[in-house]
Amino acid sequence: MKELMKQPSSWLPNGIKLNLSDQFRPFSFTEELQLRLEELLEKNKENLLNPDEQAELAGLLELEKIFSFINAKLAS
Repeated sequence: MKELMKQPSSWLPNGIKLNLSDQFRPFSFTEELQLRLEELLEKNKENLLNPDEQAELAGLLELEKIFSFINAKLAS
């Protein structure tokens, strides 16, 4: 059975950067992971994602939601 979503925690060791100087966006993806997200989004628009890529995209989008929430809370 295929994964429905790659676990967001799988990117913690090397896909996340902490921007202490940016009070509105302290947590973000590394440049490499951001590029991967954009690549997957483009492939998704064209319906070209395989099941593994669909799971990866779902996990990245979930992590992006988590970052948005945390960043908003820290900024307020």
